[in-house]
Amino acid sequence: MTAPRYAAAGTPSADGGSPAGGRERTSRHSTARGGRGRWTALLVVAVPVVAVAVVEAAFPASPAVLSPGPTDGVSVAAPGSYSSSAFCAGGTGTAAATTIYLTNTTARSVSGVMTATAPPVGSGAASTAHRTISVPALGSAAVNPASGLPGGSNASMFTFAGGGIAVNQVVSGPNGWSTAPCASQTSAMWAFAGGSTTGGNLLTLSLLNPTATEAVVNVSFLTDGGVVVPQAYQGLTVPPGQVVTDNVGDFVQNANDIATVVTAQTGTLVSTEFQQWSSGASGGLSLRLGSPGLATTWQFAQTTAMQGATVDFYLANPGNVPATATMTFGLSSGSVEPVQTVVAPRSVSVMATSATPGLPHQVPYAVTVVADQPIAVGRSVLAPSGSAPPVWGSSPGTVTTTGRWVVPGPGVPGAPGTAGAAVHSLAVADPGTSPVQVSITRLGERHPFTTFTVPSGGLSVLGANQVAGLAPYIVSSSGPVNVEEDSVPAGTPGVVSSTGFPLSG
Repeated sequence: MTAPRYAAAGTPSADGGSPAGGRERTSRHSTARGGRGRWTALLVVAVPVVAVAVVEAAFPASPAVLSPGPTDGVSVAAPGSYSSSAFCAGGTGTAAATTIYLTNTTARSVSGVMTATAPPVGSGAASTAHRTISVPALGSAAVNPASGLPGGSNASMFTFAGGGIAVNQVVSGPNGWSTAPCASQTSAMWAFAGGSTTGGNLLTLSLLNPTATEAVVNVSFLTDGGVVVPQAYQGLTVPPGQVVTDNVGDFVQNANDIATVVTAQTGTLVSTEFQQWSSGASGGLSLRLGSPGLATTWQFAQTTAMQGATVDFYLANPGNVPATATMTFGLSSGSVEPVQTVVAPRSVSVMATSATPGLPHQVPYAVTVVADQPIAVGRSVLAPSGSAPPVWGSSPGTVTTTGRWVVPGPGVPGAPGTAGAAVHSLAVADPGTSPVQVSITRLGERHPFTTFTVPSGGLSVLGANQVAGLAPYIVSSSGPVNVEEDSVPAGTPGVVSSTGFPLSG
């Protein structure tokens, strides 16, 4: 299931232990064995630091709270913008091939420049490759970020002469495949909820600095055994225009549940995590863009707990006081009681909704998590035993609700994200107090192919008989909504899922 490799837009390439912390849970699945690796750019030898003063510095008393609007680090600039940017931190190494897809929502072609970079090898310098790109009007293009670079991890930076471009990346390898948006902004903070270094699970953190100034960052981890603050990850320098990647298992070993907090002392950057979970037919992988801050409200437009599947939500609280979180559920009809949990300071709480009495099975539902303290939230899905691969995947929650979205497909014709990739369902959730009218249009078509009403606090899901193939979709609504797309091949819904891009203008 290796992704096609493209050298330019649409053109095939020839190369083819510490202070108190912990977790709370109802039920979950885990494995047991750790991974190994090293920083590929700098600072390779260190031991964990457990001093209280260091932990206090790593986790400020007043974490940044995301403000309203498109603040997941992902949006599409207005078509009339003079220029726009996108940043794909990558970091999959040799475990998966990466293809980047560019979707043009405007009625004119948009040109730009792509700069791809790879970390230094040994004592050498970082490698960089430049190329010009063009995205057709109301169309998509594929690029291979590894073209012109040595094998291994790489990252890409895009500058477009105008707005209207959504950029996402798909990774595909022997363990499965995953899709994730590329960032449209840099941030001084990135947070991830969920990760594992047990068993055959390998977790890679990538730090990309697309700016012209040096970034100095601290990286800390909340685990089921407490807070881990490795000395090597404090005051870490990420030079301008370069990417640093790390195997988290070097310093956070045999941890079932990991939350990662990246905080810049100076400068800003972009961060992603790549999780390789188990192996072969019993495995999966995920590429996740971090959340550029913490928030008190998180959304998941569609979750479906099939019989025998395991669905876990990870609630990470880097703060110094407990966070009380309430999880509410939206269905196409009917209702279920909310579920509440308390997340201890500097800890990760795992809520296994698939094993929680009273929650639905076999039918999709939307999830909203509201906390009284800023937290980060993620989700993982494990398919029932015997399911076709990939059987595992994970995704971050979102904080954005808006009335206009573009939802890219998992590839383009002739260059799918993986063999047989296709959209399987598209969910629209309304977390508000009034019903919303929704219309969905295929990119490039003038009129919606469907319109419907989503009840307040509920959701509507279009299945494979309504959405399919690789076409991007434009979702328009009369009020703020959240969207999520599920793709196949996948062992169960949620294994390969992605959110949309808020549209500006």
